[in-house]
Amino acid sequence: MAVEFLEIDNIAANAVVDLMINALTGESDARFIEEASDVTLAILADAVGIEMSITSGKRVIVARSTLDSSGTLGQFPNINEKAFSWQSAAGEKLRISLRETAGVATTDVMGAISVEPI
Repeated sequence: MAVEFLEIDNIAANAVVDLMINALTGESDARFIEEASDVTLAILADAVGIEMSITSGKRVIVARSTLDSSGTLGQFPNINEKAFSWQSAAGEKLRISLRETAGVATTDVMGAISVEPI
């Protein structure tokens, strides 16, 4: 699978959203893992106040953690730098949960994900 770019604009204050289903481009093709794969995700926010969690099936890949706020709206992160990598089994569903904690509805999140069969 080629690199897929995901973006959410203006997360509502104190909201929780899933980047894989709420991206501006619709549901991500990478959400459901069809065969055992190496997954790589680079993700940035353009402001502070976003926490993220990543799960693959029932496994927690990243527990609730502060998201890097060095992003710029419309500029996607380089998947070869500052990326999370893990293996997912066939049939797993990816969830990238984003929680806005600053009480401000102006934060945007950009991500790049790659799913490569093993």
